Amino acid sequence: MKVVLTSLNAKYIHTNLALRWLYVARDTNFDVEIQEYTIRDDIQTVANKIVESKPDIIGLSIYIWNQEESQELVKYINKLDSSIRIIIGGPEVTFEYEDWLNLPIEGICRGEGEVSFWQACRKELEIEGFVSKTYKSKIPFAKVDLNWLETLECPYFLEMDKNNQKNRYLYFETSRGCPYRCSYCLSSLDNQVRLFSEDYVIKQLKRLETIECKQVKFLDRTFNVKPDRALKIAQLIEKMNVNFSFQFEVVLDTMIEEMLTFFENSNKERFRFEVGVQSFNQITLKAVNRHQDLDKLTKNIKRLSSAGCIMHVDLIGGLPYEDLNSFRESYSKLFACGASEIQVGILKLLKGTVLRKEASNYEFDYSDESPYTIRKTQWLSNEDLNIIEDVYQATEKLYNNGRIRFTLDMCFKWGYPIFDVMAKVGNKIRQFKEQPQIRDYFIMLEEVLSTYSYNEIDIIHALLNTDYYMIFKQTPKPLFSDEINRDVVKSLFKKWIQDSYFNEQTLYNYGKIRLGFNCNQIMYQVLIYDSHQNYPSRSWFNLEGEKQ
Repeated sequence: MKVVLTSLNAKYIHTNLALRWLYVARDTNFDVEIQEYTIRDDIQTVANKIVESKPDIIGLSIYIWNQEESQELVKYINKLDSSIRIIIGGPEVTFEYEDWLNLPIEGICRGEGEVSFWQACRKELEIEGFVSKTYKSKIPFAKVDLNWLETLECPYFLEMDKNNQKNRYLYFETSRGCPYRCSYCLSSLDNQVRLFSEDYVIKQLKRLETIECKQVKFLDRTFNVKPDRALKIAQLIEKMNVNFSFQFEVVLDTMIEEMLTFFENSNKERFRFEVGVQSFNQITLKAVNRHQDLDKLTKNIKRLSSAGCIMHVDLIGGLPYEDLNSFRESYSKLFACGASEIQVGILKLLKGTVLRKEASNYEFDYSDESPYTIRKTQWLSNEDLNIIEDVYQATEKLYNNGRIRFTLDMCFKWGYPIFDVMAKVGNKIRQFKEQPQIRDYFIMLEEVLSTYSYNEIDIIHALLNTDYYMIFKQTPKPLFSDEINRDVVKSLFKKWIQDSYFNEQTLYNYGKIRLGFNCNQIMYQVLIYDSHQNYPSRSWFNLEGEKQ
């Protein structure tokens, strides 16, 4: 019998590790292949391709981002060949699954499917975590023995992936489960942390030196849950001879000093960190059962950011007891930490989470369709949530991609209300009739900043020119051509240095900074980044071009 394991990934660059674990755990009595598609593919075409491969059974992996397309895919496949058995699994169908049983499927594997899926294929009578129209397991969620998984072929280095892996992410796990119980998060429902053996993890990591990939993304919910083990893994990774980076999700307020010191002095291009902050409102954090030391968290974000570590930090809008003013304060505090990227998200009430079950207690109004986004709360109106969405858009387009980061950092240090600035720019982006071009983002930000009086507008223009120049290999015409007195330029830079607006990390972050001061139509290069040194050097030039 032939089995096709398939899923609709969000993008081509993503790969589905769950399918690969099913593949290496396969029953040798079946002929098994993996077919991966994306949610952008035409669903009828996908159905035709799958059916053309003449499977007897299809295993379909379903997530919040592909559930609607997956439903259509099931229907199309059934129309083409109703004899094909379809077995589904994944986070989106593990909870509140009843409606899925109305589709032409044989059943649902809830939990980890490396054993249960193949039991279902063999039509065994007792299957952990399996449900169908006629059967429901007494054990709701299947779990597998990680020691047994270690005896299987490694899912990270399959022959089928060799040709395309260099252009895709490689997903890697050293553990399953999460030690925390945040009520908005699906991972909190598996509160037992299980670890792959250290020997197994180290062996597979070393094998990564033999391949190419876009990036290695660790799926561990908390990489540093076992500090000594995590540090040993990180030390190994830094020594590896590879040209790609590794991304971890870490709990930064519990990170031990030895690990903080290690990352401070490590190869900054080798590691990328995801840090869930979510809110700086302690009442909010308590309500969602999230316990963190905010002072220590803030200190450690600033510490690693100042050292040049690449950090992606998260905020969630719409959590209990956080109104717009509170979220504004959370955003401003996180902006002050200087992280590489700030992810602003709107709360989504995921199936199975405690917070979804408590929705009526908080008078949450949320969408019935995935991704189940909040539309209104006791503390945030629909208009408030639109403002947060605007802040998200502006943060992505202006800050996270680095386009106008220098200007924004400087304006924040001068006292500009950064949340309000981002909200106003985001509103302009939303109302823009066409897809904005690069220069449009600069113009929109200039229009907003010009409404404040913290600095002369020509200074703002100079900063915007600086960011604009840095986008291009060859210096373009300036967006703004204000004339600035040379003595003003000298005194301004002297003040910036004295106030530590420019430091080694600023230079490290921005590389070669070409300042947009158009003095007598001549742009003077004031700061130079030496890319041949581990840390930036600082060289000063006077306005005649003579080095000082």
